[in-house]
Amino acid sequence: MSQKPGCCFLGCLFQLCSSKSQEKSKKGSPTPSSSSLDFKMAGKDFLQPSFPALNSQQRLSDAKGRNKVELKPGRSLMDWIRLGRSGEDLTGVGGKVLEVDVEELAKHNQKNDAWIALRGKVYNITPYMEYHPGGEEELMRGAGIEGTQLFDEVHKWVNYESMLEKCFVGKLKSTTPVHRRESLAKTNSADSKNGPVPPPSFKVPESPSVPKFDWFQTKTNVTLVVYTKWKLMKPEFVVIDRQGNNFLATLYIEDFIYYLHIELAEAISLNYEVKVNKDTGKTDIILTKEKPEQQWPSLGKHLEKHNRHVKVKDQAIEYRTCCVESVSQVTHDSKLLCLALPEGTRMCVPVGHHVHIRHKVSGMEVVRSYTAVLPTLTGEQGIRVKAGTVIYLMIKIYKHGALTPWIDSLKEGDPVKVSTFTGDFNEDRLSVCQNLVMFAAGTGFTPMVRLIHRSLEDPKSSLNVRLVFFNKKFEDILWYDQLQSLAEKHDRFSCDYILSEADSNWSGKTGRITLDLMKASLPQQTEKSNLLTCACGPTPFTNLVTQFSKELGYSEREYHAFQG
Repeated sequence: MSQKPGCCFLGCLFQLCSSKSQEKSKKGSPTPSSSSLDFKMAGKDFLQPSFPALNSQQRLSDAKGRNKVELKPGRSLMDWIRLGRSGEDLTGVGGKVLEVDVEELAKHNQKNDAWIALRGKVYNITPYMEYHPGGEEELMRGAGIEGTQLFDEVHKWVNYESMLEKCFVGKLKSTTPVHRRESLAKTNSADSKNGPVPPPSFKVPESPSVPKFDWFQTKTNVTLVVYTKWKLMKPEFVVIDRQGNNFLATLYIEDFIYYLHIELAEAISLNYEVKVNKDTGKTDIILTKEKPEQQWPSLGKHLEKHNRHVKVKDQAIEYRTCCVESVSQVTHDSKLLCLALPEGTRMCVPVGHHVHIRHKVSGMEVVRSYTAVLPTLTGEQGIRVKAGTVIYLMIKIYKHGALTPWIDSLKEGDPVKVSTFTGDFNEDRLSVCQNLVMFAAGTGFTPMVRLIHRSLEDPKSSLNVRLVFFNKKFEDILWYDQLQSLAEKHDRFSCDYILSEADSNWSGKTGRITLDLMKASLPQQTEKSNLLTCACGPTPFTNLVTQFSKELGYSEREYHAFQG
């Protein structure tokens, strides 16, 4: 999504606020993860992870605009790692392991003395205050309380245990709720005037019914059928993992995950096909028999996760070990990585979605999020992209970054831990608008790649597409030649380049995002303009685009900020 100063490391650890942030599975049971689409595309409970790192444009604010703070010098992720390795006591209790009750926890709710409990473990977050890119006030929202629910709402994917390992105070004592019957008894004692008081009733919230599952076979195929009853279901929302005959299909249906987990009766090939009926949401997963003509006596044995229907927010974020297949230079400081998924895995990342990469740096787990792109904007995409067996990521390398120096060192054959996709962009929005205008800064270009390709290559699309692309210098522009080729090939596509540090050879536009520039970039507003405006870049950039969009009178349905 984008990269620039002002971003937090590890997704700011935990921005415990209502705004959405920007920046181990069992053997044979591959990785459920979180995917969300805006509006009804994936429901309100889909996990919306925060976005990347210090100096990373892969971080965005939400439509409300979340204030960031400028960290003091020496307060980067690497500085925090070094502090943790220095031997200094970060627990505040002399390194002792304590048992902490809720009363004691509540006492530590000041900036100079702040504890938080996460999943039964208590941490002293006082020394972390100055390292938190979201600012002390945001971090203080969790001080003195059991903050797991707040944490999970935004940063469930973050490994806080690694981040706060040196701040561990002890375990939170479990408490048994005290049920007070006195008030009910007093209420009942006053029955004489109005008759007996009926017992309180509690309405159990309704949950969507478990999808129905069936299967059938032909001479060459076995087809698994899931009746999702979700009209926004897409083939991309089906992730398949197979190890031998151990088969796991993970279907993301609104706020829920539905699993098909089967030890297949017979062998199948690595060719999978997923078809979805747009009217009913019926999903067919078509498997190819390894031995054609062989009649299967049964589908096989149901395994642990089979027919489970659970909320996405209740599932842990898990990772697959991918393999670097190729690395190519895009600009002087950006690279394009092709990552091959494990054999037997099919994962087609939806348009505008991203994945997390994690790696241990000096003993601390670091996680960054990157939008899935394409191998090219102008050539053939390759059958493997469509088949969901490879992922392409465009990544800017920061010399003093926490994770990208390691990414810069990757070569063919190296392993990389990659999560299942997540995101909140509804691709169907591209089908109902007439004009798409994208404002991108730096590597905020990455989510725009597939929006551009989808809009121009879809034979049914007549969408007018415009990219307003901000960079510091000409040599920073990603895929400049390809963008120029697209503009020459397609009358419906145009691209404006705006440089903030242009040299004397540049004859194009210069400056930064302004209200007047944005207004000039948008089509004239009418009731039938059917505009969709997208933005991705460093937080201040996206906040301004959001602000200007509102000032120009555009509604939320006409605007989308890529925020992970």
